Amino acid sequence: MKPQRLLMVTSLYPYGTGEAFVAAELEHLSQCFGTIDLVPIFYEPGTAARPVRQRVDLAYADARWGALRLPRVAGALLAALLRYRWVADLGSILAKPRKLDSLKELVRALYRARMFERYLADRERAGEGVDLIYYYWLLPEIQGALAFRKAGGSPVRIVCRAHGGDLYEYLKPGGYAGLRRSIVAGIDAIYTISEDGLRYLNRRFPALAAKFDTARLGVADPGFLNVQPSAGPLSLVSCSFAVPGKRLHLIVDAIAHLLAADPTLEVRWTHVGDGPLLDAVRAQAAGAFAAFGARGQAVFKGYLTQPALMAVYRDEGFDAIVNVSDTEGIPVSLMEAGAAGIPMIATDVGGTAEIVNAANGVLIHADADAATIAAAMLRFRDRSAARACRTSARLHWEAHFNAAANYGRFARTLAAGHGESDRATSDLLSIP
Repeated sequence: MKPQRLLMVTSLYPYGTGEAFVAAELEHLSQCFGTIDLVPIFYEPGTAARPVRQRVDLAYADARWGALRLPRVAGALLAALLRYRWVADLGSILAKPRKLDSLKELVRALYRARMFERYLADRERAGEGVDLIYYYWLLPEIQGALAFRKAGGSPVRIVCRAHGGDLYEYLKPGGYAGLRRSIVAGIDAIYTISEDGLRYLNRRFPALAAKFDTARLGVADPGFLNVQPSAGPLSLVSCSFAVPGKRLHLIVDAIAHLLAADPTLEVRWTHVGDGPLLDAVRAQAAGAFAAFGARGQAVFKGYLTQPALMAVYRDEGFDAIVNVSDTEGIPVSLMEAGAAGIPMIATDVGGTAEIVNAANGVLIHADADAATIAAAMLRFRDRSAARACRTSARLHWEAHFNAAANYGRFARTLAAGHGESDRATSDLLSIP
């Protein structure tokens, strides 16, 4: 049988520092496909890519962001307006508030889709056709692949993953995701990373439920368990970008609340990750903890590679990891902590309830205040009682978020051709 050719579309990978979990998935995909090309939709020129064995195709990113970007975008938008079905989207936008935000979203989706259609046509002419296009995110470029397939009668299959910000339309500024209805109608399969995401799609598009399934992410077994602190400060860790949605200020407020309430308590907070708000969070922590002297400690590690993070978990003991994001898919940071046996404190947003439960941590309300978060933290002061949480955290990772099991199963599913296209349904549902 001829080896299958896979085109995997990412946001930046292998460029930048994000999407680190793609590497583990590629190990399993490479066992099931003859060739794999990686197509990031953006990269920073002049920066080095992370080393990968797969070919990296920058033609689409160069066309979208290169020196002739404006005329290319304008031409693609004009062609998309003439070729694609978007009237129903416009009608939906005009019926909702924040019309300008949604109109911008539609315009971006249209020109990105058309540019990706051209990119695929150029590949086809160069003899670089593929059997499967796999989008790591639910992106507007999917519509371009659907248009390419329809125009040329290509048998290519088209599938995607769906995470959090790319999936939930209500997270968009105007509550509209570009060309979502026609994308869902035309794509062969969408694999959500959480059951919450699957339920969302089933509610949103009940007639197309057969296209949707859950394929969880996962992390590798680190080969060790984090050592529970036996004495000393309550040791907390967080791991995220310092951006508004991660609400790191609430962690600072909660720790300050604990320190003020109990003059005998010591807390050490370690944060891993960088981002635009890191300096502000560092300054907030310094100010909030100043009155408590050595009882309140904040350590900022900055950005760490995944191996470096695992070294921290191997060498330093933590009582719990804290995640107070306002939105999530399922946080990979919690998977990594669970694999090392670290209990979890997290807000009940997105699919977080699928990894955090009463046995392995504390799930708190999405709008929890500092006092509520502090109470959750305090539960791990009793280290004897917390030992069972550590065991449960590891067992839950093994059962649900083990990379070897999850990615191996997903790669075999893609290679087997599940999610064959239903063009009759696609054509019917994409009519405006």
